[in-house]
Amino acid sequence: MEKVLAIRHVKIENLGVLERILKELSYDFVYLDTPKGERVKDSLENYSGIIVLGGYMGAYEEDKYPYLSYEFELMEEALKKKIPLLGICLGAQMLAKVLGAKVFPGEKGKEIGWMKVFKEEEHPFFEKFPKTIKVFQWHGDTFELPYRAKRVFSSEKYENQGFIYENMVGFQFHLEVDKELALLWKESYYQEIREENIDPQVFENIKKEEIKFLEDLAKDFLKRWLGKV
Repeated sequence: MEKVLAIRHVKIENLGVLERILKELSYDFVYLDTPKGERVKDSLENYSGIIVLGGYMGAYEEDKYPYLSYEFELMEEALKKKIPLLGICLGAQMLAKVLGAKVFPGEKGKEIGWMKVFKEEEHPFFEKFPKTIKVFQWHGDTFELPYRAKRVFSSEKYENQGFIYENMVGFQFHLEVDKELALLWKESYYQEIREENIDPQVFENIKKEEIKFLEDLAKDFLKRWLGKV
């Protein structure tokens, strides 16, 4: 069975709905918990794709979180070997950095909750995505668009919400999050919500049919990104 490597920084910030979708597409997945000191034991070429997940650390905090340096090495290797890579939130910021762009704290404040993003460019990977889509956000940092990358998604606050460079994709937003996972994060990170004066209701502002639509989009995207379309 083909497999995907998922680099995880926080246990509850996992693949979410992507776990089930990968199984439906006949892929296995392996978590690599780098903060625990885990390292890849086999060749990256044994993986059909790599997904770098989110986390509270900054892509520019290698001194504070040394394992990020190891992850950057893996991402650079994936780039050289043309292995499909998907970066989500922190993962997208790390990918931007690997491609030479600057990552920094967003001057317009954090985006937390279910919010709209807008499709800026067409690409086969995102063929089924509408012009406007409601997705889950939780980030404070942002990044410049890497040289020669194509900006695909933006939001009202931050223009760089999604980009593509060859077979590498960065999503600032969380396509892997459904309502259940969003509510788990709400409970786990309640202190940040309070400090940011976020209305807890923002975690409820999603309908069942919208969640289903997001899952369908995620499945179609993964198929295209992994070369199954």
